[in-house]
Amino acid sequence: MSAPLDPVSISYKIQMESERFGNATLGRIETKLTTTDSGYQIDSVTKFQGMATIISGSNLREQCEFKLEEGRAITHRYEGGRIKAFDYKVGFDWENRKIDYNSQESVNMPIGYVVDNCSMWFAMALTRGEGLKDELVYVVDGKKRRVRGFKFRSLEDEVIDTVVGQKPVLKLVLERELRSDRTITFWLSKEDQYIPLRMQEKRKSRTTTFSVNSMEKLN
Repeated sequence: MSAPLDPVSISYKIQMESERFGNATLGRIETKLTTTDSGYQIDSVTKFQGMATIISGSNLREQCEFKLEEGRAITHRYEGGRIKAFDYKVGFDWENRKIDYNSQESVNMPIGYVVDNCSMWFAMALTRGEGLKDELVYVVDGKKRRVRGFKFRSLEDEVIDTVVGQKPVLKLVLERELRSDRTITFWLSKEDQYIPLRMQEKRKSRTTTFSVNSMEKLN
């Protein structure tokens, strides 16, 4: 079972490579993980720049709370939208396995490791890639009201250079369900409780990379 995560503040730079739009820095994500009485809270703010402000519009904030069960993240609150006003809220009924969008639409929860878009990074840190060969990972996106499924492709050791130093990592690659040309890759730092120092979403039209820009442990 994975060890509990320590509170941390971490920032990622967002970069895109695209045949259509070229290469560009899209902005940054500032994420803070803190503890609560029942588990953890994540507050994440995406600040866009350049062409991303045209494509994505206003900056995005997501917030979620989750508890730990057998080393897994179990979400019990997830909401997001504009910085000063949450536009969407997603409810998780684990007993009846239902996902509720804004109390307007309810869908069945798939069988697998279900996480939300806000907690996904830390959910992968908790697994260390273990147990994912036998089940799908489902990521709930509150903004687009969708659930994306991913299956395990590979897990291997690597050493990468980052702004916080050279780090030994586990490189975890997940493949989009029914779309083998789309992948999501996490570089999980062995020295930092397997928190991702890099994450990359790849599809035929573009590659988006999130690279650690700063990391600070919180008391």
